[in-house]
Amino acid sequence: MSLRGINVLVDGYNIEMLQGTGIKTYGATLVKTLISLEANVNLLCSRSSGGDTRDLILNESLFFDVQKHQDNGPDIIGIISAAIRRFYPATELQMTDFVIRQDKDFVFDLLPSWGKIFNVPDCYKIAYKLYKYFNLQTKVAIPKKIDIWHATYPIPIKVDGTKKITTIHDLIPLRLPYTTLDNKKLFFDLIKDAVKSSDTILAVSENTKKDILHCFDIHPDKINVTYQPIVDNSHLVKNNEGEIILKKYKLKPQKYILFVGTIEPKKNIGRLIDAYIGLNTDMQLVIVGKKGWLWENEIGKLEALLGKGFSRKIRLLEYVERKDLMYLYNGAFCFVFPSLYEGFGLPPLEAMSFGCPVITSNVSSLPEVCGNAALYVDPYSSTSIREAIEKLTNNSQLRNDLICAGKERVNMFSMENYAQKICESYQGLV
Repeated sequence: MSLRGINVLVDGYNIEMLQGTGIKTYGATLVKTLISLEANVNLLCSRSSGGDTRDLILNESLFFDVQKHQDNGPDIIGIISAAIRRFYPATELQMTDFVIRQDKDFVFDLLPSWGKIFNVPDCYKIAYKLYKYFNLQTKVAIPKKIDIWHATYPIPIKVDGTKKITTIHDLIPLRLPYTTLDNKKLFFDLIKDAVKSSDTILAVSENTKKDILHCFDIHPDKINVTYQPIVDNSHLVKNNEGEIILKKYKLKPQKYILFVGTIEPKKNIGRLIDAYIGLNTDMQLVIVGKKGWLWENEIGKLEALLGKGFSRKIRLLEYVERKDLMYLYNGAFCFVFPSLYEGFGLPPLEAMSFGCPVITSNVSSLPEVCGNAALYVDPYSSTSIREAIEKLTNNSQLRNDLICAGKERVNMFSMENYAQKICESYQGLV
């Protein structure tokens, strides 16, 4: 199983974002996997500076200068100019390792010494605006032979002389339009063009593949399902550290119900809170996640509840260090994930890997991912969610069975299985 000798270009659109996202994690995992398969991995970045002076140290410093990359890209005059131009040569950035990088730039450290970083200032902002206003693809020229151009998200950029792979994570803006801020027509057109222009589509679940086939004219054989992998880090959990970490967050083992995810409409936290309020329990509800779009609609009711003695029972933790999160998973009585829709759904698998029983929704990809290792609920019914928690509370054998089944289920989503699927998808093109 090897991709030795194959030159791959991976987009840096999400990888270079300062804030962590699920797709950034996907991109980082893809890069690691391709390196393990001995492919020659290259990144296409869009930092507004870097690679355009003759001084290598200055180039590197400008590339990692966060403040220079915060603008919204070209204005309307710049877009008109881009529409006329449409062709952008990439510049190779040679790393000197003089810059002390932030942890958020960890992906760049993944590349081995022979891996190349190519930069086209603002290329992704230009590409999306050019596509939005003129329905035009942006062409990028790489000063190196590239065999496969892999877009980890639908991107209207063409790299001449390459085979193209696009990963499609979900069609949530089309299936649940009221839960996202996306321009729905633009999203539809981007997916439609990605399906047409790509040689292979990678879907992160059979459910996502089914949605794509339902909405777009594409042969099923053109879509390969490559489940997202999970790295089982349960061996890193040390019993003597667990209670210390939990005390840091004023928590006790098995005395809290856990949710992890962005606070936004599709995560359905409002109904989880309603379900919790209806429970007769001394356990806390711990919500770990940053505030997303319309977060007020989901947890706004907490303000009213906090004055009624709920301040100690419902905890909102907007940021938890990664090394602490595994102890929160491990120490929870159960993990509840009542999402309305997921393209894949990694958090339930993370919970399973740390020995935490899972309650999740009976919709979208979640039954496909969790199999017989979860207790399922109707996400549109707070009563269904409450009854599942009560069932787990009153049945210790069921809880133990779910823990064992979860540990076994996680093995299906190993890095080895993912690498095999990626290798097969790439070898089918070259």
